[in-house]
Amino acid sequence: MAGKTRKVALVVDYQNIHLVGHGLFYGDGRPKHETLIEPGRFADRVLERRAADWREDPPPDDVLHSVYVYRGQPSNRVDPVAYARNQAQAAQWTRDNRVIVQHRPLTYRDDVVHEKGIDVLVALKFVELAMSSVYDVVILCSHDSDLDPAVEHAIRRGSCKIETAGWMGAYVPKGGKSLWHTGLDADDFDACRDPRQY
Repeated sequence: MAGKTRKVALVVDYQNIHLVGHGLFYGDGRPKHETLIEPGRFADRVLERRAADWREDPPPDDVLHSVYVYRGQPSNRVDPVAYARNQAQAAQWTRDNRVIVQHRPLTYRDDVVHEKGIDVLVALKFVELAMSSVYDVVILCSHDSDLDPAVEHAIRRGSCKIETAGWMGAYVPKGGKSLWHTGLDADDFDACRDPRQY
């Protein structure tokens, strides 16, 4: 007998998921732009692995509804090539109508590029969705310990099931209680990669 069909949303801290996965599985010096993660593929892989690893009966009969992706955006003035590439990636990824990409401008200081405020946006969206009753399950995809308070708040105030997902061997945000975590490995990383040249 199948379980109840539930609506699932993922909130993805894109650079964190991309760079942590790259560091874990491609420490051979391969350029980071060759290991981009396609958000729709990543989300589908999370749900596939989650269903395969489920330890309760019946297994979840869940439907991926939305993938909220947060990432930095290069400056069109400072780095027009990177800006154009970033825009092309977003246009491609959002052809999957489940994927919503939200950008925040990168900051440039002393020849160093910084991603500022993305973790705050991820935390705000994650808590907002947890409290909204729109979804039955909301999954946070990040390895940033700064998101621990958001997980705690979502658990306390949320009206849905809270979970996490990411790469095996990396930090998992904690909420003060045991949560279901979907761990992905190197094979999953390869399956999630965007093969396109931008």
